Amino acid sequence: MYDILLLHGLVITMDEDRRIIEDGAVAIKDNRIKLVGSSQELSQLPAKKVIDCTDHVIMPGFIDTHGHGGHSMFKAIVKDTSYWMPVMTHVYKNYVTDNFWYIEGRLSALERLQSGVTTGVCVLGSQPRCDDPIFAINNAKAYAEIGVRDVVCTGPCSLPWPHRFSRWKDGKRSRVEVSFEQILDSLEVIIQELDHANNDKTRAFVAPFGVVTSIEVSGPTGADRVIKPTEWDLYQAKAMRQIAAKYNTRIHTDAFGGMVRLASMDKENALLGPDVHLQHCTGLSVDEILILQQTDTHVSFAPGIRQIYNRTPVAELLELGVTVALSTDGSMLSSSFNMFSAMKRAQTIYRAAVNDYYYLPSEKILEMVTIDAARCLGMEQEIGSISEGKKADIISIDIMNPRYIPRVNLVDAIVLNGAPGDIDLVIIDGKIHMEDHQVLNIDEHEIYRQVEEEAASTIERAGLDKFAFPSQSQWGRSKYYPDEVRFDLEQSRKDGNYY
Repeated sequence: MYDILLLHGLVITMDEDRRIIEDGAVAIKDNRIKLVGSSQELSQLPAKKVIDCTDHVIMPGFIDTHGHGGHSMFKAIVKDTSYWMPVMTHVYKNYVTDNFWYIEGRLSALERLQSGVTTGVCVLGSQPRCDDPIFAINNAKAYAEIGVRDVVCTGPCSLPWPHRFSRWKDGKRSRVEVSFEQILDSLEVIIQELDHANNDKTRAFVAPFGVVTSIEVSGPTGADRVIKPTEWDLYQAKAMRQIAAKYNTRIHTDAFGGMVRLASMDKENALLGPDVHLQHCTGLSVDEILILQQTDTHVSFAPGIRQIYNRTPVAELLELGVTVALSTDGSMLSSSFNMFSAMKRAQTIYRAAVNDYYYLPSEKILEMVTIDAARCLGMEQEIGSISEGKKADIISIDIMNPRYIPRVNLVDAIVLNGAPGDIDLVIIDGKIHMEDHQVLNIDEHEIYRQVEEEAASTIERAGLDKFAFPSQSQWGRSKYYPDEVRFDLEQSRKDGNYY
């Protein structure tokens, strides 16, 4: 007896042969995909639940290889500012409660679920917050309740050390200085507690803020500043390598042009290799592209508008055999967890950046959010395709609507015309979490109410009212000009906050 039998769908398998099965079927038992074939072959199998997927595409769930825990709470609050990163770093380090990470985690997991994302990476904050294990534990708890696979990523934030953080209890703030060694102790607890937890739906990766410490993590660096790694670069890389090796887990971090070359000069502990995936990678030089190829380091990138003038060399990396995945970078106004939007923007923006309409065909884009994304996470033997023996992470897409008609070249239609509202079935680990467009066993409105309350209290604590409630409207204007100072960067620096 099978648990679930999906019949009469167009199955886009993403398996090694990239089979697309007309009138296809999938049989699921004990959280695994047991059989994949035609409906004619499988329709007589006994199953506890049979779902007719006529006029639907059946495909692997999307895998989002980089996003930030926390951002969902602030997407409509902190906006239209060149101080975005300092503001967010300041808030995450000083003005969120321990429970914030649980409340926001449920919201972000719910958004991912409704967007067809069955596995999502969560970097805790802008710079990862790791001064106490409770933040990661609460994030993982939230994702486990919603049902989405969670890859918790945290580790050391920026220099210098010791680093100052704030904790809130009973509405009162206490400030503590945390040493690098304390961060390492916390990171070890997180990995011990969370890696392969929640029936293996939670993973925990080592995630320092940047592949090296001595270069600002914001964009490419001039060659005259890429001389040799500092002692702290070497020290942190060694610590990250030791923890990852001790617990047999992976490494995820940001990198930009110049940083890959600098990291490669560390001959013993470079954060490069098949157990590493680097996010962004804009502005890489040719020699850095070759370093990634030679070390078999994986890459993920987000399709932001800045790619037009400072791009990730996606085509070059792909031509050299580097695994490249597509990520959302988190839920913000400009880039939600909507993977359909991410796919469309990736193709459109990249083609604009290289002035060539034929790069990144839709088939490649779909690989980058399924099987290639799984490979980035080291999980390609478990998820990323509809293949017998893999975990049953599956979505179905309703293609009986005007954006898919006529139903030809459906991969193109999904990548360029799809929307989260088209998803009406989400199966994760062999269990149905959304059916007929309805999330199961979750009180959505209770989540939304709790998020609204936490957002309001965070606005008050962090002094974000000038962002949340601007004093002047912009109706009729061609450009936004704030009429007041909304963030005091110098005061924030005096308070000991570093970016």
